[in-house]
Amino acid sequence: MPDAIPDSQYPRFSDAEFERRHARARTLMSGEGLAALVVYGHSGMSRHMQADVLWLSGFFGNRNNYVAMVDGGAPVLFAQSHNHVPNAREMASIETRWGGADSAATIARFLLDSGAVAGASGGVLGWVGDVPAADWLTWQKLLPGWTFREVTPKFRNLRQVKSDEEIEWLRRGAQLTDAALQALIDGAHAGLREAELGAIVESAGFAAGGLPHLCYLSSGGQDEASACVPRQNLTQRVLRKGDVVNNEISISHWGYSGQIQRPIFIGEAPGPRYASLCAVALESYQRGLEVLRAGATSDDLLDAAEVIHERGFTINDSFLHGFGVGLLPPNLGTRRTAKGRSIAPFVFEKNMCVVLQPNIVTEDERAGVQLGNLVRITDTGVENLHRLPLQYFVTQD
Repeated sequence: MPDAIPDSQYPRFSDAEFERRHARARTLMSGEGLAALVVYGHSGMSRHMQADVLWLSGFFGNRNNYVAMVDGGAPVLFAQSHNHVPNAREMASIETRWGGADSAATIARFLLDSGAVAGASGGVLGWVGDVPAADWLTWQKLLPGWTFREVTPKFRNLRQVKSDEEIEWLRRGAQLTDAALQALIDGAHAGLREAELGAIVESAGFAAGGLPHLCYLSSGGQDEASACVPRQNLTQRVLRKGDVVNNEISISHWGYSGQIQRPIFIGEAPGPRYASLCAVALESYQRGLEVLRAGATSDDLLDAAEVIHERGFTINDSFLHGFGVGLLPPNLGTRRTAKGRSIAPFVFEKNMCVVLQPNIVTEDERAGVQLGNLVRITDTGVENLHRLPLQYFVTQD
């Protein structure tokens, strides 16, 4: 079971942690010559598209929100929905204001009133996130003389190496995720619909004090064509004895999620085809684990993933991806599944957190399994943030 739920109304990082983050943002601004940094978030992926706003403000919000910083100034949170502002002030660790009827116009006025740029020539506004085109056009209209530059990748690089406080939040998210998956293993049986399995996962996450992030889940018979990796949308399919249930589950501790994948077989052990799939998933995971450490490279992981093809299978999802409040670089498949696209070189650093998740599928995509964990990179290897055994599970049904 997860650790005891904190007594405080909302958990909050320390002042020192936010000072660290804000200092890193200012260093980015200085290096890029920015007069202003404007960070955007929205409610996609169960609010995890708020990750950049959350990192600067502490507010895990809904709808559209911005954080704006001017050179030499403190960050300010602008919550677009007026009725969300009181709750934003309860959660946020920075000054919080209403974004007004038009958040882009409000931010333009904020930048002009702040005196971020002296004279009429304007400055450079660096933006982060999927800023709506209408907002971008508003800035062009209301900030004449300014130039605009996307700095999303460079800003997200600031979030890749986790602080000690962030790692503790991710450990909590992993515990919550383990509890949700254990509830699924215990509760799955023939006769349930896939949608009911989703209800088990999310109910267990809420009961343990977590928030839903994602529940990808699919089921099918072992001897028939079925979804070879977890679907993103649940169906009304009814489970039968012998089915395989693939899953990818994340429950968050206020945005900081675990991520875990474990094949579940309903009432019967896997037959030869699925036993082979599970064996290659475990083998490729262990090979990835052997090379992961601070200083390892993307080529090291791509070498480890080659065993999937050597054993006669392929993948159609990432072999490994960065994580910690949503997806982060790198996003690695295999060399053969890159299909001619270049794979940017990447070097892993201590306290990056990644999900190692080989999803082994047949070439015809008629069968597959997924196995994985969220792990923390260390100097000598990794720390697995999950506690559930690395194996497939067979229910008692």
